[in-house]
Amino acid sequence: MAAPNAVPDPIPELEAALVAPKADALVAGADRLTSQYSLAGAAHYLDRGLSRFPDDPRVVVRLLEILLRWRDYERFDEIATAALARFSGRADVHALVGRAHAERDEHCAAIRAFGRATRLDPDDVESVQRVARLFRKRGRPFLARRFVRRHLARHQGVAVLHAAMGFAYVDSAQFAKAVASFKVAVDLEPEDSPFLNDWGGALLLAERWHDAAAVAVRSLKARAANERAWTVFAVAHRHLGDLDRAEKGYRKAVEHAKDAARAKGNLGLFLAAQKGRPARAAEAVEFLRSALLEHPDWTEVEDAYEALRRRSTGK
Repeated sequence: MAAPNAVPDPIPELEAALVAPKADALVAGADRLTSQYSLAGAAHYLDRGLSRFPDDPRVVVRLLEILLRWRDYERFDEIATAALARFSGRADVHALVGRAHAERDEHCAAIRAFGRATRLDPDDVESVQRVARLFRKRGRPFLARRFVRRHLARHQGVAVLHAAMGFAYVDSAQFAKAVASFKVAVDLEPEDSPFLNDWGGALLLAERWHDAAAVAVRSLKARAANERAWTVFAVAHRHLGDLDRAEKGYRKAVEHAKDAARAKGNLGLFLAAQKGRPARAAEAVEFLRSALLEHPDWTEVEDAYEALRRRSTGK
């Protein structure tokens, strides 16, 4: 989203805040404009406020947040450099700089910035999560675990950090440990936990089919329109040999999917594998074809699709 070039109409109360000068009034007015999605107006007055309130970090932080939403990185970098010189002890400034680096795939610089933010504010759990994700993206899940583990010593009761450990264990194929970490995260937030599906997925990877099916049912009780939970339900029951329940799960996943092509591919693969159920073959072809249109590099789906076509034509 690019920053608009037009200068917004004057807002009397914010003009008065600049003249007075009253930093609290300026920040409150800018926050109100931001909440109303009047970002151009908020940015205009915050930009003017930089010189009027050079020692108030709230002004520069809010302006940097807007520039980040606009992805105006050139202006962001200019203002952030000055902000870091003046407010080097502000964790929120370093965290914003980290976000800007991460959005541009400057991973090492982002990790350094988020690391400074966590040193300045040990309770900045969001920055800890971001560092862990960046280490994982760089193929260094062991560094993600080491970083998160250091902060878990202070935040044992924070579910998102246990989940971050779980994701890093998955990346290292340590599935039993991933299961344990996600279970802790769910236990810490048992009511409609956002980590139930992750726990279920880890149980599948650990080949604990009965447990995965039970977690999927628990997740579906909290929210029936849950593609991931239906997929876990389907895969678990397929491995348990209950093909009717597995098929129900795959079809429900298609019904509730955000990426319908991906869910159709899974259903198509399931149907294609049912050699003793020839009536499913034509339907499987259609699901597999739909998946390939959106995901042409999905080799498993392509192979199944071609095999069914050859079987139907006798070639």
